[in-house]
Amino acid sequence: MKPLKESVQFYARNIESLLLLSAVIVLPFLFVHNMTLNYVNFLTAITGAKVVSGFFNLFLLLLFLLVVQIPFAQYVISDLEGEERPLRKAFRAFAERSFSVFMFGIVYVLAVCTGMLLFVIPGLLLLLLFYLTPYLAVMKGRSPWKCLRTAMEMGKKHFVQITGLLLLASGIEWAISVVGLYSVTFITTSFGAVFFTQLLLQVILFPFIAILFTLYTHKWSAERDRVEDSLGLEG
Repeated sequence: MKPLKESVQFYARNIESLLLLSAVIVLPFLFVHNMTLNYVNFLTAITGAKVVSGFFNLFLLLLFLLVVQIPFAQYVISDLEGEERPLRKAFRAFAERSFSVFMFGIVYVLAVCTGMLLFVIPGLLLLLLFYLTPYLAVMKGRSPWKCLRTAMEMGKKHFVQITGLLLLASGIEWAISVVGLYSVTFITTSFGAVFFTQLLLQVILFPFIAILFTLYTHKWSAERDRVEDSLGLEG
């Protein structure tokens, strides 16, 4: 299994359903994030507390990313398992699991952001070691808190790969954003046009990133289960 190639094929094969999920779930989160951030930036510009703006932006962005990954992870898993109506299952998983992931995310993201602001490296380590937790919660059908140990073990074992995937995703998002920005400003300098173009590009891109991490997590989880089963048989 080659998750990167599989991700491209999966995205192309299910693009209508994935974009529907993204439009219904990701787009509202992006609107809330941008409006909230603009208000916070306004307040920090008056008070001069720019550190607060940076902390809040990172906190809110990571928290939203954790939550909106749920339906895409479920959609991929349902498709891999041959279940009928994976789109309905994805919406149901979001309704059932978003609150528990949100509560976990508050603690996780707060720890990551604090580590980033104070010492940087501890925050990055926490981000990478537990980044797969929401995906494992969907795959295992368990609370995120019960997946922490598995996530940490997989995070340690695949630390370099997770880092590379996050850098790849960030690079792709940056490149597409730059191309989109220059394309729009070549036609118009309207803030609204630039703003909505950036939102549209993120709505289109996010499902692919979620699929990529889901397929890699599924692969690593399957490998881990096989190793545990073989050790159990030997024992």
